[in-house]
Amino acid sequence: MKKDIHLFFLFSLLIFMWGGKAVGYSSRFSLFVLDVQVPFREGQSEGEVRKMAIEKGLQEAIKEATYRIIPDQGLDTTYQKLKSHIFDRAHYFVPQYKILGEKRFPQTFNLSLQITVDTILLRKALLQIGVLKTGPTTGASSSPITLEVRNLIDGKVLMELWNFFKQREDLVEGFELVSARHGVFTFIFKPLRSTKEIISQILYHSGISEGTFDVIKQDNTTIVLSYRIQGSEESP
Repeated sequence: MKKDIHLFFLFSLLIFMWGGKAVGYSSRFSLFVLDVQVPFREGQSEGEVRKMAIEKGLQEAIKEATYRIIPDQGLDTTYQKLKSHIFDRAHYFVPQYKILGEKRFPQTFNLSLQITVDTILLRKALLQIGVLKTGPTTGASSSPITLEVRNLIDGKVLMELWNFFKQREDLVEGFELVSARHGVFTFIFKPLRSTKEIISQILYHSGISEGTFDVIKQDNTTIVLSYRIQGSEESP
């Protein structure tokens, strides 16, 4: 009976994961809340100044998101490229924003903004202009990799594994579930790091829900893991 409940919960979870974007929302989008101040010059309308403040806020959010993705070194040499391809196109990476509050002073206009940044679009743009590398320097492969996870009947563990990959956009791209049958789940993704490094990160963060993973198979195209409850004498 307990096993049936676990399986019902698990496949209900799968329907939720497969059917919507809610699971990936928090990992794909980053939220920024910031205050922007722009000068209020004589002859300008409040609408014009508000538009300037919004534009400045969007650019500041995109800059912050970009600096979280790319390393600090080398920014001086790539700034103009970032400005023309990323910062000046801030609207492209912002699916939505909200004005939280505004204050008008004699010479300045202050705006509080909540800005949502699409980090997947941003990362792809950074890859296209060559600021991020996925070639031999990072050990990444151009071919998709299949990840098979066996003996997984705990829905919470599946969700934690799913969220781990969705949040680690520096490791993989396009992480998706492609099949599920009797506790065997198969995912596919494009690696942004070497297979060895991806596995090491999984194992390092695998102490979830009182369990861990054993590596059954590893090569350039396939990773097979087996989930094991901590303290058990043998791998399921």
